[in-house]
Amino acid sequence: MKESRETIDLLTLVGRAIEQLQRSIESFETADRNAGLQHLSTVIRDIDAYLEQLAEDPLVRLARVDSDRLTDSLHHVQNDLSTVIDQVVEPPIP
Repeated sequence: MKESRETIDLLTLVGRAIEQLQRSIESFETADRNAGLQHLSTVIRDIDAYLEQLAEDPLVRLARVDSDRLTDSLHHVQNDLSTVIDQVVEPPIP
């Protein structure tokens, strides 16, 4: 069975990321650490999926966004989220 791949654009990615980040904050505030980590991980996976189809995003072409710069920025977001996840999983020793 072949998996269908959903095509998303940059605005959809940003909207979903904001929603997931809000959910992660709510989860951490209610001490549901695992759910918070899941939401952060979802953002990282969504960015990966988006980057695989970046060249097909009509909004990037229409807005004349530098795709190399966008890719670099999204990788920075992923790295920052990975750092947060690492610190939640293994808090730094004071």
